[in-house]
Amino acid sequence: VIVSKPPSVVVHHSSWTGKRSDPKRRWKEATPMLQRVRDATGRRVNLVHRLDRGASGCLVFAFAQNTANDVGETAPCGITKTLIESMQMPEATKTYIALCDGDGTWNGVDYFQKGWFNLGSPVKDEWGKLIDDCSTDIRFIAGKLLPPIDDDEENEEGRKICIVLTRPSTGRWHQVRQHLSSGTIGHAILGDSSHGRSRTNRIWKKKRHLLTERTCLHLARVQLPSTEYTPNGVDVSCPLPKDIMKMLNDMPELLEEARPLLLEEGINI
Repeated sequence: VIVSKPPSVVVHHSSWTGKRSDPKRRWKEATPMLQRVRDATGRRVNLVHRLDRGASGCLVFAFAQNTANDVGETAPCGITKTLIESMQMPEATKTYIALCDGDGTWNGVDYFQKGWFNLGSPVKDEWGKLIDDCSTDIRFIAGKLLPPIDDDEENEEGRKICIVLTRPSTGRWHQVRQHLSSGTIGHAILGDSSHGRSRTNRIWKKKRHLLTERTCLHLARVQLPSTEYTPNGVDVSCPLPKDIMKMLNDMPELLEEARPLLLEEGINI
């Protein structure tokens, strides 16, 4: 089962959000995606991968197998295990679209000229420990300097935007977000409250239609190799959601610049 996850919705309850029955939860969460898919299908499902709360896009589930072994114990779900393993194979591809704060250049490097390139710098896990085995392919697609909101032509804060594609081949905590905001790339994702620029995010929320609790990261396409349960593999795309299109519709030149390059990658906006 593949669904389109909206922003600001968790994929499942956790210690961070609290249990559904807990009245002291951090805030009143919308129904998590796991429960939504269970309710819609009438069957138990398992997550194959996750998306951050503020992100959107393709979310893959597997129907849970209700089988038992010889002594009556519930057996592990073979479908879920197989799909998780297929997502970790070299042939698997997850293509994200990110809207970033920047003009495509950083420390004298024009990233538009590089095409696809790989970044393998370490990222931190949830507890601040550096993890070395990290790899993300990145391609800068289009960028624009927007007109000033006030009359201050010299101030470029909140005016730069880039459309960037990323393909992580490892799945570390906030890996794409950390790689794009790193000192190497310098293009934090708009709305990223953990790794982005708070003042810039406030400008976009106040003046340029950025939703509250939105990280402008969208899983646009998932490609998985064939398995015994998916003999033809998986290749599914998820269109950009309305909130991101509302932001981009104010800058039609950026959309037109990006459209042919995105089509090259099998993404239609």
